[in-house]
Amino acid sequence: MMATALNWQSSGRKAVIFDFDGLILDTETPEVQLWQQAFARHNLEFDLEAYLKIIGTAYPRSYRPEEILADHLANGQTPAEIFAQVHFEAARIIQNSPALPGVCEVLAQAEACGAYKAVGSSSPASWVHTHLANLGLLERFDVIVTQDDVSFAKPAPDIFLRVLQKLEVAPDKALVLEDSLNGVRAALAAGIRVIAVPNSVTRHQDFHEASAVLSSLRDLDLQRQLC
Repeated sequence: MMATALNWQSSGRKAVIFDFDGLILDTETPEVQLWQQAFARHNLEFDLEAYLKIIGTAYPRSYRPEEILADHLANGQTPAEIFAQVHFEAARIIQNSPALPGVCEVLAQAEACGAYKAVGSSSPASWVHTHLANLGLLERFDVIVTQDDVSFAKPAPDIFLRVLQKLEVAPDKALVLEDSLNGVRAALAAGIRVIAVPNSVTRHQDFHEASAVLSSLRDLDLQRQLC
């Protein structure tokens, strides 16, 4: 795991670090709804609480709904095929979805106060870069760090530590915006203050560890919180 000690000189500039899935783009709601629909068609109960524990991380998943469905159907369809089908349908929905409310406003606030803008995501680089480009936001970020850049994804601190390292920003000069508990814990492990902005899926999680919990990025006053 990446060491928590940062041995470079801070640039003195501040930074706002965005998670991607569920914060910039709602990639989580479509997938959850598709799993729920698939389970309901076969009179099965989708375990949302178990699913929430794997949101925001790339670690081996403790809950695998595709295996449950494959075992129940017993029709030769493999878990991988079921997962691919759900992922394909979710991606089709996500492709036509706009950025979540407040994203562009927070970017504008960061630009106005001269703060760096970064993305720290547990998703693959291809996923993050493609969707940011589709949203017209790719060029607005100074640094993008994904699971491809580190050995350990969230809730380990590595992704956020790599962002700080690339920007040469000290932890106390940064602010993380997260929608998941795994992301909040990763930020805190990196020594960075974090504000939770849960979405319709992750709002069920307990975010008492965050500095604040907002219902939308529209509610964030970056000038007061960071600049």
